[in-house]
Formats: sequence, C-alpha cells, structure tokens
Amino acid sequence: MPKISVLIPAYNVERYIARCLDSVIGQTLGDLEIIIVNDGSTDGTSRVLGEYAARDSRIRVINHPENLGLLWARKTGVEASTGDYLMFVDSDDALKPYACEKLYTAAVANNADLVIAVAEFCYSDVVRTPSGSALSYGSDSYGVTKAMLNNECSKYVWGKLYERRLLVDNPPEYQKNLNLGEDLVISFHVSRYLRKAICIPDVLYEYYQNDVSLSHVLSPALIRDNVKVLLKTVELSSSAGPDLRKQGEMSAIKRIHALIKKGGGRKLIMDIASEEGASPLFSFRSLVSHLGLWKGLTYYLVTRSDFFAKMA
Repeated sequence: MPKISVLIPAYNVERYIARCLDSVIGQTLGDLEIIIVNDGSTDGTSRVLGEYAARDSRIRVINHPENLGLLWARKTGVEASTGDYLMFVDSDDALKPYACEKLYTAAVANNADLVIAVAEFCYSDVVRTPSGSALSYGSDSYGVTKAMLNNECSKYVWGKLYERRLLVDNPPEYQKNLNLGEDLVISFHVSRYLRKAICIPDVLYEYYQNDVSLSHVLSPALIRDNVKVLLKTVELSSSAGPDLRKQGEMSAIKRIHALIKKGGGRKLIMDIASEEGASPLFSFRSLVSHLGLWKGLTYYLVTRSDFFAKMA
C-alpha cells in the first residue's frame, strides 16, 4: 500500500492540470498513488491526463462518462484509493515540493488522523496570502467542529492529510451534481470521527484563484447546492456536541444572509430553505434568539422583502 493516495478531480482544466500534476509527481515523498478522476471533461483535459499517465506509473486516470460533480468525483477517488492516508488536491491548484513528506511525517509522529497545513492563496504570480488554521478548543471531534464553525479552522478539504479510516470506514453522504459547498459536506462529516487533529505551520498548498472557479458564477443550481449544504452542516456539527447545534445554526443563518446580499435571489433561497424544512430557522423568533433584536429584525426583513434584500 502506498503511504498517500493523492486524489484529484478534474473537469475542463486543460489550462491548469499540468501545473497541478507537475507539483504532485515532483514530491519529495515518492511513495504515492495519484488518482485523477476525469469528470466528463469536454476540452483537452483527457489528452493531457493520458500524456502524464504514460510518463508516470503512479498515475491512474478514472473517467466519468458524464459530469457528475465535484463531490461524486471525490467519492470515486476515495473508493479507488489504497493509501494509508488520503489527500485531496484540486486540479487547478498545486503542492509545494515537500508537502506530502511533511504532512505524512507529522501524522505519524503525532499519531494524528488529520493534519492541517497552511495554504497560500494565489491571486497572481506576486500576490500570495498565507492562511492557516487554529484549534483553540481542542484537537478532538468537538474542538475541530467548533473551530470550523468559528472560522478558525479551514473548512476546505484540500491542504489536509486524512487517515484512511476517516473517509473509507465512515463515508460521507455523497451526492451527484453537487458543485458548490461540497467541501463542507466532507469536512464536517470527517470531524465527527476524529480522534486527534493537528495544525502544522508549514505553507504546503497553493490555492489559485482563476477565471473558471465555480464560485465566481451564482447560477440557480449552485445557489441550491450551497443552501442545502449549509443547512446540512447544522445536522453534522450538532452530532459532534449538542451545544454546537445553535452555533451551527448561527453559521448557516449568517452565510445564507450573505448569499442573499451577494445577489443569490431572496425568494429562491427561502424556497430552498422551506423545501429542506428549515423555514423555522428563519422565523422572527428564531433570528432574534440567535442574533439579538436589531440584527435579528434586519435579517428577518432581508429574508422577507426584495426591497430590504437589495438594500442590505
């Protein structure tokens, strides 16, 4: 069994995939399995993947006949993996040369089933901003969940190393055609089964902001995905500790409010919340309970009126 399975979902990333793969095959830790899930690409991605697979025997390409979404592509990769540890890398991002070695060494030395590194957000060749995580409330399931809800710990799936048990023995609830917020489904699910997580100070992951990022386009389908996932995190976070439910609800309320302000469409978002049985969460009583009178009133008006939604 390889030490690490590196799992890469790929969809129409002909322009970026070479940078990603060069960074993975050039790792100082060579005992890797590299699984690329080609999720129904229609550009030249398949050709590039074929060229790299012919050059490096560690690379295995799995082709989806149609686009099934990021979460399902990650599922395919996890199920095909054989490594002791698993690592997600987005196809338009890159790893520092020593990323796998440092993550693996830290996991073994600390008997940790989750290792979280610092990520570098790359907005251009010269503008790079590091972003780390903290575990102020403990390294177990409760502590990591609370840190994510408080935005102190990364909720992204990349930039982390997972012990195989977390994703294979306890699989998340995967969905097809989920393309926004899928990181939350995995991250909050994994936190339920953690024994010990650690953060390391090393900058090991390069996250590139580019023109094809799904998060740049707020289509109705992506809005639906995002709202459903945010509401799902309430359930997942509360399972790590009963007192975390209200905090999970607060996080979902604030992020859905931000989505409305961003122009996601008040009626569509509230209709989705109603379909998911979450209307009581956005009642006046609930919002005041979570946010206090004035902020609760403001949020309530935004969810009930297009006029206030535009003014927010």
